[in-house]
Amino acid sequence: RFGFRLAPTSSQGAGPGRPACISAAMVLATAAAVTAAAAALGGVVILRKRRPQATEEVPAKMRRVVLVEANAKLRDAKLEVQEVDTPRPRPGQVLVKMEAAPINPSDDGVWRVKPAMGYPFPLGNEGSGTVVATGGGFFAGRLLGQKVVLMGGGPKYAEYAVANAMTEALRLPPEVRVEDGCAFFINPFTVVGIVDTIVSKGAKVFIHTAAASQLGRMMVKYCKIIGVTVVNVVRREEQAKALREIGAEHVVVTGSGDEWKAELQKLIKDLQINYAFDAIAGDMSGTLLTMLPKKGCVWVYGRLASEPVGNIQPLDLIYRGKSLQGFLLTEWMLRGGVLKTIMRVSKTAKIVGKHWTAAFASDFKDTQMSTMHADYCASLEQGISGSKMRLRLRAA
Repeated sequence: RFGFRLAPTSSQGAGPGRPACISAAMVLATAAAVTAAAAALGGVVILRKRRPQATEEVPAKMRRVVLVEANAKLRDAKLEVQEVDTPRPRPGQVLVKMEAAPINPSDDGVWRVKPAMGYPFPLGNEGSGTVVATGGGFFAGRLLGQKVVLMGGGPKYAEYAVANAMTEALRLPPEVRVEDGCAFFINPFTVVGIVDTIVSKGAKVFIHTAAASQLGRMMVKYCKIIGVTVVNVVRREEQAKALREIGAEHVVVTGSGDEWKAELQKLIKDLQINYAFDAIAGDMSGTLLTMLPKKGCVWVYGRLASEPVGNIQPLDLIYRGKSLQGFLLTEWMLRGGVLKTIMRVSKTAKIVGKHWTAAFASDFKDTQMSTMHADYCASLEQGISGSKMRLRLRAA
């Protein structure tokens, strides 16, 4: 048990037909409506939403995955399954019974560097499950019993996780299974954010590297739906074939030589490409910048090369007005202040939900806590692309 008692109650919150997240207008309208109802009913509605609630008994202990030794060589990093106290939600928070969590490049990056907070360091940036308890509060009460994706806050490679009900938990659309919704946030939102960045520049075409990844496949499908042209750069011919099978029109294979550069340069000229998004880093970033015309820009949003960005020609920056920038999903989401953030998250969630089956649903390879590190390293060493590893958190 928690060490505190939460009276089980029926599921609270919006029904399956309601939106996946709350706009600012909805927040204000809801608050006004609840205040009026509370005044009429003597505050009963407000008190019911604010007090801690639960839908089931919660165990006192849970398991989670922690990093106990980082290493730049991923295979040599050490992860352990640890038993700890189940977290207790504070007012405004929800407790989520986790079902699944994806392993993203942003996750394995943490395994390579000693954390400033020390060891053991709990892991996981994203995951999904069902809200089984709240610490009280109106927004927390609305999520009780709902399936959600967690997109911030505490670690997600755990049987239970707490999250801020307003800013870290997003209700999944009814058509998305809870275990599949674990990848509803980072990759799909990144795809929408990248395309939004390109479109905001007045462009309808760009280059995308590491395009055979799960995110790259989403990019191909989403861009095809909305009429944006993407030139995909991959390493191997079988990856190019897989992208063409899902509708990719332009695919450049780098292979082991430099022949691909002439092919890409011709596409840049023919399609009048000014922008590129690079998930590789290393010399690839500078190579792309050199190929682009005056005032071209390369955004770096990954580091698959595990090397510093390089091969940048100073004259590109000084005389040709080119630029090299970083792209971080959270910075894109938070741009413009709180109101614009709420609106952007709401809009993006609706886009992802609308095109979930056609563009954003992931293919998974499942693993469990005790074997996830070995399974993930083996997958990387085998060069497997096109599927994402998913940690099933209710597995033995």
